[in-house]
Amino acid sequence: MYLIETFFKLTALENDIAEQSRLLNVLIDQWRYNGQIIGREIPLYLAEENGQQGFAMRVICPEQDSLLPKNNNLEVNHALQNAEKCGLIFEGFQLIGDDLNSDQTASNSYPTWQILYTTHLQSCSPLHSGEDFAPIPLYKQLKNQLDLSQDVIKWQENWQACDQLQMNGAILEHQALKEITNHQSTLTKHGRYLAQEIEKISHIPTYYYLYRVGGKSLENEQHRHCPECGGNWALKEPIFEIFHFKCDQCRLISNISWNFL
Repeated sequence: MYLIETFFKLTALENDIAEQSRLLNVLIDQWRYNGQIIGREIPLYLAEENGQQGFAMRVICPEQDSLLPKNNNLEVNHALQNAEKCGLIFEGFQLIGDDLNSDQTASNSYPTWQILYTTHLQSCSPLHSGEDFAPIPLYKQLKNQLDLSQDVIKWQENWQACDQLQMNGAILEHQALKEITNHQSTLTKHGRYLAQEIEKISHIPTYYYLYRVGGKSLENEQHRHCPECGGNWALKEPIFEIFHFKCDQCRLISNISWNFL
């Protein structure tokens, strides 16, 4: 992924900095829901470029051209138009450099299969290629599915919050762990619904990652069955050294308990 600086030229005779900042933050949200930028903490600041006063922000994008108009959805275009009415003209962006702390985006946005997967450590799209496990920008498959794309980001935020709570082990650990490990939890049902919707739209088999920790023994883990259909879902060899179970019928994928790895 890439660190990119954007610039918005100020053209209004009288500038309402508070309102202009609000409109740019609306745009930030829409870019984020469309998968064009990654993360929630986006610095916004007054700047000058080629003698022009304006606003700038630094964002992380999955691709060098993520912010080009071809990747915009209707909500992004609407937010840009509202900003323009308030005297904010999107002049463009410049590439600052590769973000060495982030994952490299998938080169193939339409793999043979894919996974809805995230962790509290990840800052990337939760849609991962089943071919190389690289994240796929949401706008590649869901640009015209405004509600679904936003819903995927909200699910990711909830999953990461639960993961962080269970990793911290201080408060709400058991409740949070249940949400990411139980195939009938509210969070899992939401995620599996999203995976099904993504599959309908993309026509790509889309699996949901079911986190696994605990268990009695390694032997018990190796003989676990799919919690949904009860079928044999153990793989002969793990996928990406992470996934040891995969049920093609239920579109579930999981790991041997982290306690025994």
